Amino acid sequence: MEIDMKIMTQDEYVFSETAIVYGQSKYIGIHALASVVNSLAAAGGTCLGMEVQITIPEYAYSSKIHAIEKIIKESCTQQKIEELNVTGRKSGAAAYPMVVVNGVARVPKEEPWCLETGRAGQEIVLTKWIGMDGMLQIAAEKEQELRERFAPAFMKQILSYRKHLFALTEIEVAKAMGVSAVRQITEGGILAALWNLAKEAGTGLELDMKSLSVLQETIEVCEHYRLNPYQLTSVGSLLMVTDDGEALTDALRSHQIQAVVIGKMTDNNDKILHNGDEIRYIDRPAPDEIWKIFCGGMHDGRDKKADITVSGKK
Repeated sequence: MEIDMKIMTQDEYVFSETAIVYGQSKYIGIHALASVVNSLAAAGGTCLGMEVQITIPEYAYSSKIHAIEKIIKESCTQQKIEELNVTGRKSGAAAYPMVVVNGVARVPKEEPWCLETGRAGQEIVLTKWIGMDGMLQIAAEKEQELRERFAPAFMKQILSYRKHLFALTEIEVAKAMGVSAVRQITEGGILAALWNLAKEAGTGLELDMKSLSVLQETIEVCEHYRLNPYQLTSVGSLLMVTDDGEALTDALRSHQIQAVVIGKMTDNNDKILHNGDEIRYIDRPAPDEIWKIFCGGMHDGRDKKADITVSGKK
């Protein structure tokens, strides 16, 4: 997700960021909130306030609004977000419940993350796991169906990753380590994030596909529904551009944060993914796989599994 708006004053930048999440789960607000909070922090911002709009279909019970609002406020308390305004309404135009979160933050002009995008020769570090956010959303929307396929312990493990949606600790570590740029992996997944990173910096990329960290739980859920984890929203996971990837990963791991060097930025326009002896090129961003839930594209997983050639890594 990119910053929606950027206004320059004499001494600072003011950013606005918006996230929209759909679904029947009472947890949809957390995903939208985490997306905005992380993106503003990754830009070096100090949050000035949050506006949350909860919209549900006419047929839904009003208690749905209250359930979503309660979890959002609990998360705000945990993340120390004080300036929060939440409103809820019913709409005849809404096919699904929807949460819109808009956040505003300010950044001093001397903040380097406002000015840098990365440069050729620097290394790229991935935090946490690709597709985790999308996996959690699917698990919440399809929980009953998935419980018929997977053991209770497996489902419990999936839901335990919800605590990893917020990424403020790793952003603080990155800032202390002098990282050039931090970008959150949102709509379109890791492939879209890498494409956008290279486009923004005006560089190419050279990456090791096998180094991309992915949870076994994400692989199982994606295989069941024939989804591509590389194109699945990954709120909570970050790309960090730095001169010394190993030093950064060591610092992150000392805070119990999963991190790995996945490649480097290059001085050409090629965006290359190495998968063993095979080479593929990153294409322009495709629609996020999560939309298949809402657009009738989700399969029951019993006829054919997705072509996913990754191994689970925690």
